[in-house]
Amino acid sequence: MACCAVLALVLGVLRAIWFHLFPGRRPAEPGFAPPARRSTDGAVIAVPERAPAPPRGTTSGLLLGVVIGTVAYALVVAAIGTTPLVRTFDGPWLWRDAALVALASAALLGVFARNTPTPRPALLVAAGITWTELGLVDMHLLGLFDFRVAALPLDLLFHGSGLLVVALGARSLARTPDRPIPRPA
Repeated sequence: MACCAVLALVLGVLRAIWFHLFPGRRPAEPGFAPPARRSTDGAVIAVPERAPAPPRGTTSGLLLGVVIGTVAYALVVAAIGTTPLVRTFDGPWLWRDAALVALASAALLGVFARNTPTPRPALLVAAGITWTELGLVDMHLLGLFDFRVAALPLDLLFHGSGLLVVALGARSLARTPDRPIPRPA
């Protein structure tokens, strides 16, 4: 029973974060009843249409963040791979490098295809997620490299840096001028 409650809480938090990052994707939720509208003389009243939210260019920022996160990750892994702190293993390095180039190229093409401004918070969120996911795939799924000394602290620092960038971007994204932070009454 406690597992179900925790799962419901986690799903609710993830749903709230998703709709906070992408407000245009929130489904219309029906209210209890429509508001009563009636004119004094019995004429039909036109219901005003709600204007759609203007595009904010979040997709362009996300794609550019994926490019920056991928390139930064590849450079850092190449740099730390030459130090005695890291032990590299035989594995599909060529396939992994080809996948990184394909990922960065596809995201870069998407950036050039859009003419919208790039918000920095979305860029930070995407770069942090990309860094974290690529690190998890390389280290724990493919097993391409590992830390020789102080494995746990360095592992936490390596993966946690991406999560820190995500947290900074999400905090900044919540404070953008077109989306004020709601204050409790």
